[in-house]
Amino acid sequence: MGSRSAALAYASSTLSDDWAIFNNIAGMAKINTASSNFAYSINPSLPGADRAAASLLAPVKIGTFGIGVFRFGDELYSEQVLSAGYANQFGLAALGMKVNYVQYRAEGVGTHSAVSLHLGGIATLSPKVMVGAYIINLNRPEISNAIKERLPAKLITGVQFHPEEKLILLAEIEKDLHYKPTLKGGVEYQFFKKVSFRTGFNLGPNSVHGGIGYQSARLYIDYAMHYSTSLLSTFQLATSYRFGQPKKQE
Repeated sequence: MGSRSAALAYASSTLSDDWAIFNNIAGMAKINTASSNFAYSINPSLPGADRAAASLLAPVKIGTFGIGVFRFGDELYSEQVLSAGYANQFGLAALGMKVNYVQYRAEGVGTHSAVSLHLGGIATLSPKVMVGAYIINLNRPEISNAIKERLPAKLITGVQFHPEEKLILLAEIEKDLHYKPTLKGGVEYQFFKKVSFRTGFNLGPNSVHGGIGYQSARLYIDYAMHYSTSLLSTFQLATSYRFGQPKKQE
């Protein structure tokens, strides 16, 4: 979740922003101000498939803690996720870990739940190049004893190129253990001092993405949409509000 990453085709393995708790948890390490965040995603062609997420981030003397909640679906089928994570900067590298409590509910089937572990890292190779990677469901927890179903493990890795101050280029690959890899690319350009334009694409499955973001001293508002032949158009709006004093840097 997070409209910035959605507009960039979810090429988020190197992003350090308020939505890192839902993407690469290591991205929280550079957040130095407490924030509250909310996002809502809707697909008009799929009633009952809306998604919502909220989070709180709290920098401390050593690192940043975050909690988040996510919900997908309706009364027929739904997914709920409660997340808690921590990230810290170690020289040129940021490392983070997140624990998810995941609950699935389907009418006629009942409710199943599991606890999953996510790990992530981001390294700065030069002022213009960063690389990132994270693993989703590292422990592959079992969510159904009856059919021995497990949450899928995924590895995501990518690179960020910063050729100039206002431009960011992203490339990423996502691999599920049982499916072919998904290739992602994204571009962000700060058109005005407070306004950024974004676009991106996925290959396998194919989709195109775009969006716009506005930021003031404390308030961030981001909008994204993407289109694929299978899901048609999906729209997402996200807001972040930063409060309190910035964490003092060591």
